[in-house]
Amino acid sequence: MKSTAVIIALLLASAVPAGQRPAFDVVSITPDPSGPVDGRISITPGGRFEWPGTTLRRLIGLAYMRHAFDAREIVGGPSWIKSESFTVIATAGRPIQNRPDGFPLELAAMLRALVEDRFKVRVHNEQRDAPIYTLVHARADRRTGSALRPVPDTCAEAMKAMVNQPRRDGPPPCSFGGPPGQLVGVSVTMAMFANVLTRYVGRPVFDRTGLDGSFDLALTFDPASIAPGVPGAQPGPARTDDTSPSIVTALQEQLGLKLESTRGPIDVLVIDQAERATPN
Repeated sequence: MKSTAVIIALLLASAVPAGQRPAFDVVSITPDPSGPVDGRISITPGGRFEWPGTTLRRLIGLAYMRHAFDAREIVGGPSWIKSESFTVIATAGRPIQNRPDGFPLELAAMLRALVEDRFKVRVHNEQRDAPIYTLVHARADRRTGSALRPVPDTCAEAMKAMVNQPRRDGPPPCSFGGPPGQLVGVSVTMAMFANVLTRYVGRPVFDRTGLDGSFDLALTFDPASIAPGVPGAQPGPARTDDTSPSIVTALQEQLGLKLESTRGPIDVLVIDQAERATPN
């Protein structure tokens, strides 16, 4: 199963002790004329990380992530940060430290050091009022659909293994994937699911289901129903099957959940400065 979002789960920001600034030992950045690709990270033994055909916009999104599948809006910066691609190879030279929940403690901080040092990136945070969705139960009895199944929480151990080991075959826990018209989650929380839905429905989604724990889920929908122009979403081709429900209808019929429209504060990351890195 192809997933363009699996590796995002590996790049989760976390607090770094004051006075410490983890950084990669060696970094190579070269322009990639082939253009942006899906942004997958390649991990090899010895703490070597490769981002082939990535954009600076994508690197910034990973470097300043706060939690799993953070869907915070990123604005500002020159237009080339979304269109020009680079291949970035970075070596840590040692295992990446993890939090007790399995997420990397240092990787996001090392990426922040990379973009700030090599691309001269400067950012700030703002809070803005905007339209949002809340993810809630569709049924009064709070019964969920058959495509949403509680499973044991295996995320922490899987993350600890993935961040310091080469890629393995198959969808790992704490991941989303699937071809156009499908969204499959493996051992994910509802907060993670809400963050990923943001990329499909065109506005921030916040989990208000009250469902704790981890779930396997499978959502099948008309790919043409994805909100147009949503960063990170797979492209929505023309409708080919009139029997496929929209993503909103699929949520209700298959998972027993729905989206309620409202307004609320959202966090925005504003790019104040960015420069092209000198290739090396």
